[in-house]
Amino acid sequence: MKRIFALVVVVTLLFSCEDVEGNLVGVKGRDTFYPDILGPGKVPYGMIYVPSGAYQTGEDDEDIMGLHTARTKTVSVQAFYMDASEISNNEYRQFVDWVRDSIAREKLYRRQSGGDAEQWVNVPDDFFKEPYRSLMSMGSDVQGANNPFESFLSTEGNQELDKAYLYLTGHDGIKVNGFDWKKAGLDKAPKKITKKDLEITLNPAEVSNIFYAYSKEGKTSDIKTDAPKDFDKKVLEVNGGRVENRKFFTLNWAVPIDYADAETALLLSDMFLSEDEQYFKNKQLDTRLLFYDYYWIDFKEAAKRGKIQTADVDSRSSYNYLDAGLTGSHRRDPLSKDYKNNGLHRSTLNADGSQVMFDSTVYNDPALIDPSILSVPKDANNNALVEGGILINPGQDLDLGFTNTKGQHNAIRGHSDRSRFIVKEKIHVYPDTMCWVRDFTYSFHDPMTQNYFWHTAYDNYPVVGVTWSQAKAFSVWRTQLFHSWLLSNGDLFVNDFRLPSEAEWERGARGDLDLSQYPWGGPYIRNANGCFLANFKPMRGRYFEDGGFHTVKVYSYQPNTFGLYCMAGNVAEWCSTAFDESAYEFSHDINPEYQYDAKDGDHPVKKRKVIRGGSWKDIGYYLMNSTRTFEYQDTAKSYIGFRNVMTHLGRGGKDLEAENGEEIQSDIQLK
Repeated sequence: MKRIFALVVVVTLLFSCEDVEGNLVGVKGRDTFYPDILGPGKVPYGMIYVPSGAYQTGEDDEDIMGLHTARTKTVSVQAFYMDASEISNNEYRQFVDWVRDSIAREKLYRRQSGGDAEQWVNVPDDFFKEPYRSLMSMGSDVQGANNPFESFLSTEGNQELDKAYLYLTGHDGIKVNGFDWKKAGLDKAPKKITKKDLEITLNPAEVSNIFYAYSKEGKTSDIKTDAPKDFDKKVLEVNGGRVENRKFFTLNWAVPIDYADAETALLLSDMFLSEDEQYFKNKQLDTRLLFYDYYWIDFKEAAKRGKIQTADVDSRSSYNYLDAGLTGSHRRDPLSKDYKNNGLHRSTLNADGSQVMFDSTVYNDPALIDPSILSVPKDANNNALVEGGILINPGQDLDLGFTNTKGQHNAIRGHSDRSRFIVKEKIHVYPDTMCWVRDFTYSFHDPMTQNYFWHTAYDNYPVVGVTWSQAKAFSVWRTQLFHSWLLSNGDLFVNDFRLPSEAEWERGARGDLDLSQYPWGGPYIRNANGCFLANFKPMRGRYFEDGGFHTVKVYSYQPNTFGLYCMAGNVAEWCSTAFDESAYEFSHDINPEYQYDAKDGDHPVKKRKVIRGGSWKDIGYYLMNSTRTFEYQDTAKSYIGFRNVMTHLGRGGKDLEAENGEEIQSDIQLK
């Protein structure tokens, strides 16, 4: 008993020592992040850690005289992880198959009936009815967060918004912020809400009703005799059918697709080549239909200040963000740059064109404006840029600052609409298998075109025929795949997979052997036994002298000191960097990078992207660490592949064990 009492006293004392209320202790309960393999899943499979460090980039002794595209320069690069090998055919095929299966699931969800359709999607636990879904989708927009001059700190504005939520949660209705209750299906809602009306999620019966109707427009035309007995057509009037609700569902990948099933084959028949395009009655997937939709953030544009370049066409009168918008404003449509008089700093313009600090409370009611104090901002055509307390110009900087009673402004700025920097892409993902024939005139490569990408014999060979844009899309897909897995395990997101910058690629290739000509050191391209150390074009064209005719497997030859394979030869590799002959002159010495997002109408010279490492068809000069060359981003070649990198989270020194050990223990103690 004494021992138990003593234990209780000790435990009590220990817990009392943890009483740190009123002190700065940081946020409690956060997991410790292990930057390396000690934290399971934090480092992707097949990648190698490359520590932070400096190296001397630039010309080697054998650089072409007078070329001067790789001036000598000392640069420092942040720690990162790099694929130990080039992306293989089998790895890229996982991407292609994922796109194929996602399209198939989408078609089966739309084309099957009732419960059969429901199996292809995940229905959220909280599937909100209208107007809840619209309110939640709008998020901070209801307070004007992406509208620069609707003050979301306004008491009056918050009162109106609060009334809206009071109504939705059972209080008397009132017209709030111009919300169109009729379009939301609530025009007949009683002022006194019953408990049934307050249910904001769909019950199982209502979910079934949705899946028994294709769309709201189609109403109940596709409902079969096996529809639920409690089927209610009114559910569709407010919530819509499966098409309207697809944006709230995610695809269910737990259910496999049986492509050999008779019904499935019929429903997916439009994914295969027509009879006229088949040969020997061989039913094949039409790879021309494999498109991947994805997004990326334009950080370079988002980081700009002052006048932001937007579309030349002012379509404010024809575009509305939400049919049932809470404010009725057109927040998502930036003002044309032609309407902007002065873009030196702030986006708010006084009548005389001078810059002013905008206080939206002055403009809540135009009738109350005192012209002697401040006039309404106008454009060059004398049109007012303020409507209902909102500056009709979300395309420039947002003033997040506040002027105190002494007249001091804290000069905090942001952007009026983040959606402008989220770039939507749609890209065809299947490799250009015809590149083997196209790249070599008067040469026989038909067997490579027919078999290289899909045959199991080439599974571990590097993927080729992939454009720079396709490689970028693959990186986004791989990131989403990995982050989804981390999230499902309760882990934190990590940095994105991406193409390496030119500096990162060279850092990885040199392998801490500064001033070395090749990834293995040099200066020779053979080892002591006379064997070639890479797959290239040796001895005036004796291609097989190095052990490979075309490409070889991605883990061929010996890795460099970092553990990276085929950093020279096999296939040249795409980098994220745009190619410019003078890039070494103007790029920074810390994480140097030069990026340019070429438009379709740009001159071809602006579409050049750096490729590094040389390939199976190149001479030894292109295998050197310092050699720079390029290819156009919209071309696919039989000798260009790629690998991914991921920026390391943490200090990133050479002693990673200390970062995983002593530093982690300190973090744990502090927490």
